[in-house]
Amino acid sequence: MRYLVRAREAANEDQLKARHRLGKFLLRHGRKPEGMTAWSKQYLEWIKTNVHFEIQALEVTLLNYPHEVEYVAERIAHLETAIDEAVRESSAELRAVIEALRAWRGVAQTTAAMIVSELGSLSRFASPRQLMGYSGLVASEHSSGGRVHRGPITKSGNAHLRRVLVEASWSYHHRPKVTGFSCGGRRILP
Repeated sequence: MRYLVRAREAANEDQLKARHRLGKFLLRHGRKPEGMTAWSKQYLEWIKTNVHFEIQALEVTLLNYPHEVEYVAERIAHLETAIDEAVRESSAELRAVIEALRAWRGVAQTTAAMIVSELGSLSRFASPRQLMGYSGLVASEHSSGGRVHRGPITKSGNAHLRRVLVEASWSYHHRPKVTGFSCGGRRILP
């Protein structure tokens, strides 16, 4: 599973690069849509139908860039399907850990699979301190005598795990939006 989640991570990086390439190409040539979200289906359709160039080299370039963006999106979807299948075929203990991780805000199945595949068995860590040391999410320290100075995180450890944990933790930056729901036609507020 580790190779699958790392392949998906690489595909996400490729998607960002492909989107930047296309977006910067359009900006360099003064093509910017009004009133639509970038990278939505509507945006990609706008590029295909409304953006054209008289110069053949620019037109060929334009045809290539959206194709690359769509190809990478298909790659990501294919890898996510493979990750879901790998989770279903994994051991009951591994599935239980993944389900437990999904209880956290910001952690969906793919993120939980990434955490589990990068950590391996949680029982190999004797304490939470060791686990955080492995991820590199501990404060650096420069102390001498009675003086204690703690600095930024060390970033010495598993970079894949650290990135996923930091991204998931951003879900806790804001309070969760709690809305009412209906039950039998009546609206129930929290």
